[in-house]
Amino acid sequence: MSETDKSGVVRISKQGPPSVLEYTSEMVGNPGINQVLIRHKAIALNFVDVLFRNGSFPLNQFPATIGVEASGVVEAVGAGANEWAVGDRVGYYFALGAYAEKRLINKDLLIKLPQDISFDQAASLMAKGLTARMLVKQAYPVQPGDIILVHAAAGGVGSLVSKWAKSLGATVIGTVGNATKKALAEGQGTDFVIALDAEDIADRVNSITNGSGVDAVFDGVGKATFSKSAPLVKQNGTIVLYGNASGSPQIDSDYLASKEIKLIQPSLGQFLPDRHSLDAAVAELFEAFRNGVLGEIEPTIYPLSEVSKAHQDLEASRTTGSVVLHP
Repeated sequence: MSETDKSGVVRISKQGPPSVLEYTSEMVGNPGINQVLIRHKAIALNFVDVLFRNGSFPLNQFPATIGVEASGVVEAVGAGANEWAVGDRVGYYFALGAYAEKRLINKDLLIKLPQDISFDQAASLMAKGLTARMLVKQAYPVQPGDIILVHAAAGGVGSLVSKWAKSLGATVIGTVGNATKKALAEGQGTDFVIALDAEDIADRVNSITNGSGVDAVFDGVGKATFSKSAPLVKQNGTIVLYGNASGSPQIDSDYLASKEIKLIQPSLGQFLPDRHSLDAAVAELFEAFRNGVLGEIEPTIYPLSEVSKAHQDLEASRTTGSVVLHP
């Protein structure tokens, strides 16, 4: 094995605060059966990374490399992976071990990237964009005239949900955690933005809807927002709870039943059960991006060696939109 087989990598020896993230190097072997060796060009920072790092999601062995999404170039192909070739531009949206300059990965997890999609755009779009598509097209198919409430509207998924829903004809009310993020969310697919640290969400939503409430809530925050937004949903409305960034909420099932509110807790895998559905979803996602539905994708970039700071900034709500790590 030569020096070219050495890869920068982020390891954790235990779960905990951002300080457990250690940048080091390792030797990467040749791809085995059904494996491909990738050199990463862009690695996404997703909130699920925080959950793997802090212990919310268990890890089976240490040291471990977290991160689930990245894009890059194929450097070597193992036996049985002949559908891929050296030089192919590829990405993936959920395969643990992304925080590395190079990695081995199963061939079936890869997505071929079109030439007009950059590595940064791909790493910013795949998981968040596929999630947004699932939310507004499948979990709750947004219809023209709908009034929807989107929490964390300045965030990676929330901003894409807002833009995509707006393109489908919805009126979008977005929330942000603090007033400093309000300007960032305004114009990003939202018709109205509520800063939760400075405004009463019930008063604002009732004022906007003339007391009629919203057709659907898209909530990736959980504990901090669920109980506040449930009373704002119309009779027979829908709450789509797709994440628990602030912790799991207390769910009053009797209240939801009394208003006939549907609670949907979708997962991306449930809507992408096979290769055909994944390819179709990716094609629709990239086409929506080309058509301007998702706006400009200009991620915040950190060096992979500064991943600990990136985690700190994400958890402190100092980031907006997508965050990408460069090896």
